[in-house]
Amino acid sequence: MRGPWAAIRDVLFALLALVFMLPMIWALLGSIKPAGELRIHPWSLPHTVQLGNYAAAWHGAIGLYLLNSTVVTIISVLVIIVLSAPAAYAFARLRFRGAMLLFGLILTGLLIPAHAVLIPLYQINAALGLRDYAAIIGPYVAFGLPLTVLLLRAYFVGIPEEMMEAAIMDGAGHLRILWSIFMPLARPALATVAIFQAAWIWNELPFALVFIKTSAHQTLPVGLLSFQGEHIAEWGTILAGVCVAVIPLMVLYLVFQRHIIRGLTAGAVK
Repeated sequence: MRGPWAAIRDVLFALLALVFMLPMIWALLGSIKPAGELRIHPWSLPHTVQLGNYAAAWHGAIGLYLLNSTVVTIISVLVIIVLSAPAAYAFARLRFRGAMLLFGLILTGLLIPAHAVLIPLYQINAALGLRDYAAIIGPYVAFGLPLTVLLLRAYFVGIPEEMMEAAIMDGAGHLRILWSIFMPLARPALATVAIFQAAWIWNELPFALVFIKTSAHQTLPVGLLSFQGEHIAEWGTILAGVCVAVIPLMVLYLVFQRHIIRGLTAGAVK
């Protein structure tokens, strides 16, 4: 039987969820308002529905920006996982001198603000002649590695030792154990890190704004800036673009929601 505290808790959670949803609700309502109504009554419900904002966003090449963001995000997340999985396996299962020191050095990447190294990264890319995709994927991968290694290691530690010992007795090497046993069992953790990294890369602006020089390769956050002119901003079109940009991440989260929760709680219960 549910007590009064459980009901109060549910109400508080519902209110908290509403607070987090308010910006998205406002953006959705603003995306279907005419420009004049949005400027005069930004907080009211729309008196007339203006779907032309979405058409204007599409004609503003938002489809191209979506494609560019998708390519950059998929490549970056795949490279992050491919590089992080062997490192996490080594820290979780192998015993070697300096392991904890090296693990600590990797985790220090979590303490470095990504945009604090924007100028040095720009100079490195300029010296190497890198631009557009080649210039931006490297920093995304570098700053995505520490958190991914941390989460995957926590999940790998929880996999029974007997499975690894049985595979070794059958003659499997460490790479075979990693890709044939650990990676399939770590699907919740992989879904968690993939969503976390994809959300950050998808919404990241300063790196994309500085490193991508070709307009045809601009990602979605940079592309949305093109809807803002020197003296006026098409806020209806911008909000329509924001709503479109949110859809892929929402779909990914809803599809992998169960795996994400399992991945975040890995190691909490022994």
